[in-house]
Amino acid sequence: MKRILLLSFAFLTVIAFSAMAQRTVSGKVTDDTGEALPGVNVVIKGTTTGVTTDLDGNYRLSVDDGSTLIFSYVGFETQEIEIGARTTIDVTLGGATELSEVVVLGYSDASKDRITSAVSVVDNSEIESFNATTSIDQILQGKASGVSVTGANGRPGQTALVNIRGITSIEGGTDPLYIVDGVPVDPSNVNNINPSDIESVSILKDAATAALYGSRAGNGVVVITTKSGKKGDAQVSFRSSLGISSRIPDNFDMMNAQQKLWFEKDLNNIPGFTAAAARPGALPSNQWDPYLNRNTNWEDELLQDGSISNMSLSINGGTDNGTYFFSVSRDVNEGLISGLDGFERYSTRLNLTQQVKDYLKIGTNLTVSRSESDLPRDRFNVQNPFVAMYTYNPYETVFVTDDNGDPILDENGEPEYDPSGIGGFSISEALKNNTETTQNLVTIGSVYGEVSFLKNFTNRVTVGISNDRYSREYFIKPGSILDQFVGDADAPGIKTDNTSNDYRVVATNLLTYSNTFADVHNVTVRGLYEYNKRQFSNFGATSKGFVTDRLSVPDVAAAADGAPFGTKTSNILASYGAFINYSYDDRYVLDVSVRRDGSSRFGKENRWGTFYAISGAWNIHNESFFNVDFVNSAKLRASIGTSGNNNIGDFSSLSLIQFGSRNGQSTVIPVGEADQGLQWEAQQIIDIGLETTFWDNRITLVADYFKRTSSELLGEQPLSQTVGDENNVITTNLGEIQTTGFELELSADVVATGDLLVRAGGNIFFLNTKVNELSGGSDIFNTYTILREGEEINTFFLNRYAGVNPANGAPLWYNADGEVTSNFSGDDAVLLEGKSPQADYQGGFFVSARYKGLDLRADAVFRAGNYIYNVQEAIMLNDGTDLNDNQRVDAFNYWKAPGDTGVLPSPLYGQEAARTSDRFLQKGDYIRLRNLTLGYTLPKQILSNVGLTYVRVFVQGQNLLTYRPYFKGDPEVGIGSGETREPGDDGFVAGENNGFSYPNSRIYTGGIEIRF
Repeated sequence: MKRILLLSFAFLTVIAFSAMAQRTVSGKVTDDTGEALPGVNVVIKGTTTGVTTDLDGNYRLSVDDGSTLIFSYVGFETQEIEIGARTTIDVTLGGATELSEVVVLGYSDASKDRITSAVSVVDNSEIESFNATTSIDQILQGKASGVSVTGANGRPGQTALVNIRGITSIEGGTDPLYIVDGVPVDPSNVNNINPSDIESVSILKDAATAALYGSRAGNGVVVITTKSGKKGDAQVSFRSSLGISSRIPDNFDMMNAQQKLWFEKDLNNIPGFTAAAARPGALPSNQWDPYLNRNTNWEDELLQDGSISNMSLSINGGTDNGTYFFSVSRDVNEGLISGLDGFERYSTRLNLTQQVKDYLKIGTNLTVSRSESDLPRDRFNVQNPFVAMYTYNPYETVFVTDDNGDPILDENGEPEYDPSGIGGFSISEALKNNTETTQNLVTIGSVYGEVSFLKNFTNRVTVGISNDRYSREYFIKPGSILDQFVGDADAPGIKTDNTSNDYRVVATNLLTYSNTFADVHNVTVRGLYEYNKRQFSNFGATSKGFVTDRLSVPDVAAAADGAPFGTKTSNILASYGAFINYSYDDRYVLDVSVRRDGSSRFGKENRWGTFYAISGAWNIHNESFFNVDFVNSAKLRASIGTSGNNNIGDFSSLSLIQFGSRNGQSTVIPVGEADQGLQWEAQQIIDIGLETTFWDNRITLVADYFKRTSSELLGEQPLSQTVGDENNVITTNLGEIQTTGFELELSADVVATGDLLVRAGGNIFFLNTKVNELSGGSDIFNTYTILREGEEINTFFLNRYAGVNPANGAPLWYNADGEVTSNFSGDDAVLLEGKSPQADYQGGFFVSARYKGLDLRADAVFRAGNYIYNVQEAIMLNDGTDLNDNQRVDAFNYWKAPGDTGVLPSPLYGQEAARTSDRFLQKGDYIRLRNLTLGYTLPKQILSNVGLTYVRVFVQGQNLLTYRPYFKGDPEVGIGSGETREPGDDGFVAGENNGFSYPNSRIYTGGIEIRF
């Protein structure tokens, strides 16, 4: 708080500077055809003071004597004009090259020809093309080279797993830093930002820009800029769409009732196989009718085609002195589970700017969002409907039925849920009577004041907050089937309530000096002080004993079920930084940055870390000797720098205790052993890049090579039973990993004649991450993968399956020496070189066409070289190990007679064959048609008669087609089971196995956009 007060005092002191002698300059801005250009930025050079042109291209601005005006507009050449003695200045802007676009970098923005770093930009047009997506991170998939985006799962409102340039840490987290209008936002809250409110997304990938954010930018930075108002009359925009979602079809078939009965009958006829004797298929086939009459399709019973709707309304406008942008929106996605409400979000945004004085500008950006989810458990058992959908037998039913398959009614005339054939549990009943809902109220906002003084100085003070208030209710209703398993017969019904509050505040003071010397030396120097604080608290309690399932508040419960629980924690990050940007005649550009961060998560001796970067660029096309007609622009750039990572527990550097009791006396129990030498995880990044355009800027190419070395990796190391925390581990620095990669982006105007414009483009990037060093040289084991020095990160470590013995149907294995054996031993597990969940290459490509009012766009994403352990297949082809589970149709292809090859093992050896091995390891290569949109924009001459300025109707499909040649199931895998292991858990590896998490959806929508 003291720091915030000091910043405010400094800000108020700066305001006291008097304005210099001023005059008013006005004029009109047009393009080279004479058409007025509305929305052109007119800024006093060396300041951020400026206005935008109105709908007729006019502007008016108060300026100091001797000032220079900068006129900039996306798609046009930026012009700088000295005022001299003039009071009227009319300007004509010519067409710009791709490299002159302005890119937001977080603490500043810059034209592309003055950027020395690797930055990918996704603009508003691409964002809004993904209408049915509720989270901005999922929209980034395939849009930028070096950015890997994988849906964690298909749950409505679920955020994605995003990695920028590969895995950067073992256990220190791999999420990038998200910045929304200058405010850091937790990755879990990105889904509370309405994509329709976003103007652009800049992805900062190398050290030259990431080092600006120091320790927070070790995994890259995603800078989200929301829309701002534009000078002129109010413009109202309305957008609405409706659609449906359905599960992406499997590329395999499950057994129906008749097939499952025959499968059980066949297995029962195998001499020596007794497991099928108690199954219905062992009955004489003339007694199968009651089972055949059921033939339940569990997918139809449990899933639905969920409705999707989106409505958003925005108003923006402004005057010479201020602008405003206001929006409200509602998003609903019912999801795939029948009977559940899915995901619903309401959000509102208000962005304001005001030129209070010629030297003082203030503004605010505020969004408030409330979301609610009504979703099933994501665990690896039959409480998960997607486990039940595959494992429940087709001759089992939702309700108790007679021999004809008709439901039998209870004394109240209601059908009774049937748990008898499905392990005593009914998922249909659980979805109705074991309800779970979560709510998030998220506030993200900032206020700022910016003072211009001494002609070339500005000082900007910003205070931002991010607050997530979360609540969860899980009610096991009295008398429900699950209550009979886990409840108290004397106090039926269990209710768990959880709440948490995640509050973050950031205060930033940025002092900027900017000047141009001799018309060719452009210098900008920035000094930064920043203070970040996070406070997190949670509370939970469980109650039992409810007389009715209609009331579930703890006040009506008979008793508490165990003691309530709660925690509170906080951390602070303080930072100082200095950034220098220099360019000579727009030919040579040099950027230098130094930032020093101090984190309360480390001990006093290692609390501070220093991060630097130096980068340069050469705009070859601006050289006098460069005269290549078909090359419009060419820029070489290079950078080297460092960043860090402090993503560990708030008290990991301390030895901890907890309180308990023994023999009625209070006791103190050691629960955490500290590593006194615990220090920052450090990263060094080297990047070399080329950006160029050809043939009247119709072709754009960007290529980058990079190498990232992450050392002093943060993670947990096992200890003996006498030290460490309650899990016998200690947080320490584990070793070093290194990633090398190559990125390529290419886009082109294939046809640009008359009314027809056809564009195509794409990106691809290659990654290779290896483990250079581990503490003590010891391997680190995950569920199916391993970390080993000198090997690719998270390489699979499994026994090797050698097929089926054609003589007897027994499974065969390779031992550690590569020899075939019939004896399985865990000691024969080996590292499977070249096989890991990390793809060798991935990317995306698009094709778009526009003819008069018609527009068409297709986007696809691809990934290759990664492997996935197919848990689903291991259950659906279990070789008779568990006949309680339904099976895939290809389970019939088991060994039956000597000489059979290319078959599954004999069910006689099912237990042995079902062991974890590379038998179920499959390549995850795929190409997916991510988006297909067809739209039509009505002619302006028609709209002018009804007072509208823009109307567009569209239809859209997402995830329409998937080519997956090797993998049985959906190869877009993020988490296998959220409640088993999810991001942030020890040993979690994204994409390692598929489990039965919420699947991805195929979506069809139609909608309309209106502006007036």
